[in-house]
Amino acid sequence: MSKYSYDLKMQIILEHKTKHYGSRILERKYGIRHSIIELWISQYELNGKFTEPTRHFSGEFKLKVLNYQQEHHLSNLQTALIFGITNHGTICAWRKKYITGGTEALFQKQGRRSKMPKKSLIPNKPREEWTKDEELAYLRMENEYLKKLTALIQEDKQREKDSKNKKSESLKN
Repeated sequence: MSKYSYDLKMQIILEHKTKHYGSRILERKYGIRHSIIELWISQYELNGKFTEPTRHFSGEFKLKVLNYQQEHHLSNLQTALIFGITNHGTICAWRKKYITGGTEALFQKQGRRSKMPKKSLIPNKPREEWTKDEELAYLRMENEYLKKLTALIQEDKQREKDSKNKKSESLKN
């Protein structure tokens, strides 16, 4: 879902075509940045439609876009318009990834890597049926948890003690 409706975009395009208004005049009239209006005009003139945002692109597609851009000596904006990419800065980010990490970098999934293990260390069966390895893993995990809990409690006590000391010093002065 885009921020601006299709009808509003079409109204702006029609005013641009029929009344020959420039993007700066339309910016003042509608309160939309002229660069966005120019992008809409370019998208509509090239494709006859507006490009909707896409969040996921395959590695093959990214590589195809970068190769096409290189072969035809196009800018990021021109390439984005041809391939229907709403943000031309995306292509710049792909190029940086390609330069620093090669083609493998374009195929990597985006986002944070989970620090949590995929499989639970706690077996999904009664405790009496655990193997020695499962029990050992559970006890190690429990031990680590208790150590962290103890450290956090000590940290809180130290903070309270420090704040009380600061209050008493400020009262003395």
